[in-house]
Amino acid sequence: MEEYESYNGQYRDGDRIYVDRPLPEIIEAENSAVVSIVLGALAIVFSSMVFGFILGIFAIKNSEDAKKVLNSRHHKYHVATAGMICGWISIGLSAITAISYLFWIILILVL
Repeated sequence: MEEYESYNGQYRDGDRIYVDRPLPEIIEAENSAVVSIVLGALAIVFSSMVFGFILGIFAIKNSEDAKKVLNSRHHKYHVATAGMICGWISIGLSAITAISYLFWIILILVL
């Protein structure tokens, strides 16, 4: 009988990987990871509007949901991390855009 290599709920036997979580839960987490990166990318594109801020928040939320289920050796875990990074970048860009809009509005009102 062969020995099994185990890591955080995953058991590897050759090329096969066995997990301790139900498959629907893993599939849902993988989908959340993909949704997070798509929302994060869209959030960066729309960061000059309010949509970027809102989409960034949803990207971070989906990323956190995916990372709760997946461990760091799962390939979609890193997709979720990228979605979280894109979400935070879009929130930062949206904040900078909002501050610049306020600056121009105050400048126009003062002059």
